Amino acid sequence: MNQATQGEARTGHGWWPYLLPYISFLLLVELGQRLPEAFFLPMLILKPALPLGLMVHFWRRGAYPELRAVRLAPAGAAADVVVGLGLAILWVAPYVVFPALRPDAADAFDAGKAGAALIPLVLSLRMFGYAIVTPLFEEIFIRSFVMRYADVYWVRGDFRNVPLARYSLVSFLTTIVVFTIGHVPWEWWVAVPWVALTNLWFYHRKSLWALVLVHGVTNAALLLLALYGGGLFDDGRGNPLSLWFFV
Repeated sequence: MNQATQGEARTGHGWWPYLLPYISFLLLVELGQRLPEAFFLPMLILKPALPLGLMVHFWRRGAYPELRAVRLAPAGAAADVVVGLGLAILWVAPYVVFPALRPDAADAFDAGKAGAALIPLVLSLRMFGYAIVTPLFEEIFIRSFVMRYADVYWVRGDFRNVPLARYSLVSFLTTIVVFTIGHVPWEWWVAVPWVALTNLWFYHRKSLWALVLVHGVTNAALLLLALYGGGLFDDGRGNPLSLWFFV
């Protein structure tokens, strides 16, 4: 029995544990953009809490066998961290070098929106959601569901029969498209190479936890860079470049 099917009861199509956490997050993001600022803090809590709650629910029902065997040896995990940091540089560099690619300043995350006294709480919640929960549900969806489902779509097969990290051109391109359109258009410049390179790393590591770690390190590095690296770069007009639009 391969790692894609081990421990999983073969009932139904098996989509919901992979789809619902991801879709719930997208819906909450869309809702949050339409609510008054008074809902900023509740939504900051709810956006990671609902997907995480759904994942815990499905985990307890026997879903995600691919996450139950943790295979992260120290050397491999260290390599994942290095890759995650390198990909954070990849994500940042184009916007530092080419000002025209940067989004409107209004899109930037504002840690003080709930008041100065709550900034530590806001940053903690943002780090939890951005660097822990988001990598988990995105990798479960993109690398465990989309990548495998792409290979069985035309033959109406069960994606759970497809081993993790099996290369095919169809699944490689499909993950790039789905991951990219899940981000705002100004991020597409970096989303495409990021997901393509992490696909290659996935084929090498063959561990979903390795990709979760890479993704989490990238996101954590972006948030820490926004928090502490505001004076590292010039905005082209002699002012420090704020990096909060990354998070």
